[in-house]
Amino acid sequence: MPVNLFPKKPTVSAEQSQQIKDWLNEILQIDHQTVISLSQLQCQDSGCPPIQTAIAIMTSPHRVIRIHKPIPDITYADLVQAISNYSTLR
Repeated sequence: MPVNLFPKKPTVSAEQSQQIKDWLNEILQIDHQTVISLSQLQCQDSGCPPIQTAIAIMTSPHRVIRIHKPIPDITYADLVQAISNYSTLR
């Protein structure tokens, strides 16, 4: 059976993206003017899910958090966990 090397990225609504940004503003206690970028990326590495989300938070210093889910599947708890994991790596 052929392997799909380019899985279709789930469609993301403006409301879903804004909800994640609002949650991040709340969790990180940052200004709503802070730029937050969400990108769904395809991953072909072994053990990596087909779609992951990279979240760039343009504070100083800026942070990039990766969550191994597409944007529509991300929950508040996922963000809290990702931020907690990021903080322990620094």
